Amino acid sequence: MKSTSEVIIQNLAQEPEAFCGLQNKYQRMVSVLGGSVAVGYTINNDIDLIEISRKGLPKSIIQTLSTILSISMEKMSQLLHISHRTIQRKNDSDLLNINSTEQVLEIAEVISRGIDVLGSLDAFTSWLHSEVRHLDYQKPIDYLDTSFGTTLIKDALGRIEQGVYS
Repeated sequence: MKSTSEVIIQNLAQEPEAFCGLQNKYQRMVSVLGGSVAVGYTINNDIDLIEISRKGLPKSIIQTLSTILSISMEKMSQLLHISHRTIQRKNDSDLLNINSTEQVLEIAEVISRGIDVLGSLDAFTSWLHSEVRHLDYQKPIDYLDTSFGTTLIKDALGRIEQGVYS
């Protein structure tokens, strides 16, 4: 894990066109999370993800994900299994616990993958909020609250990428 002075990655929400030029899944995840400045580190591999999970991400990243996913902070708190009131009490720089940080990282990976597969943030968020046959006509957004759910959504995106009717 390296400091932000090495490579500056822009915030997806503020610079969506910069996302397309990112070279790997880790850089795209940092962009989804709000950019290098918000995350505080460059992520280069899964070991960096483990270290960040242990240290915690700042609460401000929750608002970034909420905006990207087009959901309320109340819905975001449900996805992270944190009470909305607890999130409100935290300062933007307060760190999330290991479980919340892991869920945030998994959601960021799903967003990154979804944009890659569906071609744009708008197409991905539209799909995320629609009823999907492969998910028994449930909305993918409702599965982002567990690691099993995020895996299921990544599998559904893989089916779409392979041209399998979902």
